[in-house]
Amino acid sequence: MTHNLRLSRRGALALVTGGAALAGPVAARESVDPAAFTHGLAAGDPTQDGFVIWTRAVGEGSAVALRWEVAEDAGFTRVVQSGTTLAKTARDHTAKVDVTGLHSGREYFYRFHSADAVSPAGRARTLPSGDVERARLAVVSCSHYGFGYFNAYRAIAELEEPVDAVVHLGDYIYEYGVDGYGGPESRALGREHDPAHEILTLDDYRRRFAQYRADPDLQAAHARAAFITVWDDHETANNSWMGGSSAHNEDTEGPWDRRRDAAIQAYFEWLPMRDPAPGRPAHVLNRVYDFGDLLSLIAVETRLTGRTQAPSASREMIFDAEGRPDAARFEAAVLNRPERSMMGATQEAWLEDALTASVQRGTAWQMLANQVIVARMRAPDFMSILPDEMLEEALSRPGSRRWLESTRLGLPINLDAWDGYPAARLRLYDAARRSGANLAVLSGDTHMFWGNRLHDPRDDSFIGVEFGVGSVTSPGGYETISPDPRIYEIAETALVARNPDVRFAHVRDHGFLIVEITRTALRCDYHQVADIKTRDGRATRFACITTDRAGGFNVGEG
Repeated sequence: MTHNLRLSRRGALALVTGGAALAGPVAARESVDPAAFTHGLAAGDPTQDGFVIWTRAVGEGSAVALRWEVAEDAGFTRVVQSGTTLAKTARDHTAKVDVTGLHSGREYFYRFHSADAVSPAGRARTLPSGDVERARLAVVSCSHYGFGYFNAYRAIAELEEPVDAVVHLGDYIYEYGVDGYGGPESRALGREHDPAHEILTLDDYRRRFAQYRADPDLQAAHARAAFITVWDDHETANNSWMGGSSAHNEDTEGPWDRRRDAAIQAYFEWLPMRDPAPGRPAHVLNRVYDFGDLLSLIAVETRLTGRTQAPSASREMIFDAEGRPDAARFEAAVLNRPERSMMGATQEAWLEDALTASVQRGTAWQMLANQVIVARMRAPDFMSILPDEMLEEALSRPGSRRWLESTRLGLPINLDAWDGYPAARLRLYDAARRSGANLAVLSGDTHMFWGNRLHDPRDDSFIGVEFGVGSVTSPGGYETISPDPRIYEIAETALVARNPDVRFAHVRDHGFLIVEITRTALRCDYHQVADIKTRDGRATRFACITTDRAGGFNVGEG
């Protein structure tokens, strides 16, 4: 039986049943009033028989006793699981419960009680099992608090047709202080980061998560569906890799491992996901979600487990005898080093095993929840394609000038993506080919929307498809090259023309994806939201891509 209750944002946040007393043998050490549930609730990490539920309750003692309920109906007249848990100061007053024993492929409602308060109610679906004909996912990425309001989250919360899960591909929070990336915009909106400095310590990361999770639109999205999450770099620090970050200075900011571990601890405390298994390093995040025989959603970790430091054209460029950059030698000697790794050898082997096992089970699709763009994406020569008057204005900006001149080299546009690790990408393609996977990839990070058809550069053979999601709020960047609105269409046209992998590019707007999976096809709907400088939950579908198992790829308008 499938419930089809439609909850508005207000309904998702305020579906409560009054202040019932906490039942059961455990009494709260300190009483909690309704205002204590200031961060809502959430569900995540779904399985065929359950999911994790989360909330936060602040009292005056070291722990607050809570009772939780999971029901088949929004009125909680058919409660199927219940129990008690503690929101502990040692975990920043958060509480998580791994609920099991539920039926597969069903929607449930859940909530928490304290001694004298009741939380909002949320809903989540278990993963389906057996013969599954259809799945539906919302996909988001890159939600910088200071750049604007979380209208994409609100729009997902208000979707008329429910989704099975929300897949968050990383940059759930940003680590910057008010004097960093997004500082001027945050001051203009009154959404400055807390704490005001760049976050480094466990207390810093906890405060930053608390700020984000107090946002009503993010709370609404969490209340609407279970989240499946992977981190990217900003949950730790910009351009992070297993040995550090381009933004972390160990001489002034201490050991990288200490900062990384603090960030990961706060991440697991504040997100509705299972804690690492005993003996498993916390930064190893890869896992598999099976939607019956329809889909294996495989979450990979491409930052902290096995990623080597990203190459840098400014730091490692090779020059010819006349002092000119030699892009070809740079690619051959620097980019193509086989030891460059995105996931590490252990995870590469795990991924191939996961792909192979999924195919052998007869699963129709193998889909990666992946952080950064896989497709080959070289920079067009913008110096030659921008109109003269636009180019002249853009070159007057020092930052724009450097970037525009660099596009003459024709190098990959983002070396912090898989383009900076071409040997690792070939190993990924080889694993997909050996396993016989029907590969699809979900990617975030760029703050732009993409529809890519992946090809092996060695023989131009088809590997799979990639859907790239734009940001919730973070800017794409082309607006910093030129204020002329023509820059977007020029860039989109040039990126598609320059890159055989890229079939669709949309480098403006913010929003999310809705990906619908059937046995024979994938459909990706691209949604943009209204101006993020005001609260407006309207979402508009502006494009649609359909693809089949044979590699057909059709781009249509919204």
